[in-house]
Amino acid sequence: MSGAVLALAPTVLYVVVLFGGLTGVFLLYTIRTALRHRLRIAADAEGMNIKGARVRSVKWAEVEAVRLRYYSTRRSRKDGWMTLKLKAGGRWVEIDSHLEGFETLARLVAEAANRRGLPLDPTTRGNLSAMGLISAEPAP
Repeated sequence: MSGAVLALAPTVLYVVVLFGGLTGVFLLYTIRTALRHRLRIAADAEGMNIKGARVRSVKWAEVEAVRLRYYSTRRSRKDGWMTLKLKAGGRWVEIDSHLEGFETLARLVAEAANRRGLPLDPTTRGNLSAMGLISAEPAP
């Protein structure tokens, strides 16, 4: 729709700036959504393979850091989503909870972090605990 407005008034500067910007943002969002639909993640006891625009592999033995964040869409904190970020080989990988099998993947990441003895920040520890994947208190 913003592209149509842009086509109808191509000589008015503020229309070009406003609706041209909106058209660009919506186009980028559409491309990002299409790329996410092509994304495939396969995980096993050794690590995970991510196949999408490019193929990446993460070995659990190489995980350096883990972050799990919850983003609420309401004040009641009942609706929202989580993002799981893990660093391996100096690169970050981010996965959101809309992914089918997210809980299984989070469990595998939590087990890898536990095996490697990685320190978890309080937010990550609390979120993993809320999912029932680790205890709320760090091991001594």
